[in-house]
Amino acid sequence: MKFSIKNVTLLIFTDIDGTFIDNDTFDKGLNAETISELEQAQHLVVFNTSKTFDEVNNFQKKIKTSLSFICETGGGIYLANDHLRITDSSRGAYQVLYESRKINEHKDQIQFEINKNYREDLTFFDNLSVDEQSSLSGLSGHDLELASRRDFSILFKWKSTKSKYDEFTLFLKKLKLNLITGGRFSHICSEHDKGRATKLFTDKTKKFFKNSNIVTVAIGDSKNDFEMLNKVDFPCIVKSPNNYLLRDSLNSKNITFSEHEAPTGWTECIQKVITKIKSSETTNV
Repeated sequence: MKFSIKNVTLLIFTDIDGTFIDNDTFDKGLNAETISELEQAQHLVVFNTSKTFDEVNNFQKKIKTSLSFICETGGGIYLANDHLRITDSSRGAYQVLYESRKINEHKDQIQFEINKNYREDLTFFDNLSVDEQSSLSGLSGHDLELASRRDFSILFKWKSTKSKYDEFTLFLKKLKLNLITGGRFSHICSEHDKGRATKLFTDKTKKFFKNSNIVTVAIGDSKNDFEMLNKVDFPCIVKSPNNYLLRDSLNSKNITFSEHEAPTGWTECIQKVITKIKSSETTNV
């Protein structure tokens, strides 16, 4: 399929686990090749994930890409050096567009409250044994180490009731912190999420490419992607067991569902969106 669209540049935000790659095997299929084809068609792809900076950096080296990305559920936004050119601050090979306040500022206060009221309800990822971390995350060795280098979020596994979870959420809000439910873990973070990061990145891109018709796309698979999907023109959901919390939440008339799970479902979503846009152009002629 040809990905070029006359007078349209796609800005595609995408989750990684369970969306771009298989959630269990981490198979990427032919999606790296699809990214190359999208770039040749002058479209932009941005990873938007709960993974850490080091994880995404390492992942991109493995699949031979160097895309701008959003990490730790909106905590950090980093630009590939040839994209936008709007900041002097850098981290590694990337420009820093945005970084949230570091979560460690609140760690002692959070730990005190947990010891007092939630000791039996959750377990921090960092407090698990290496074997438990590996079993729950599907990672091991160097990959597991990279996942532990978190700047803007704390991972934990919830073990209790929804009512206690809601109660814990209210406590965190008093500290101006968010509680986000992901596919494998829940995340405590500052007042950021994938949606806010998506909007900031989109606004900066549209301002930079003033003469381009930017159409936004987001691809995800779980509740953690809800805010991101709600901020774009064409939200896409890759088929997944995690969809039960997401499928009925979005109201967009342009929503796209894949028939296949990751990794095949990722390219399928892009193909369906491009078909919709081209069909709309033909209808409006």
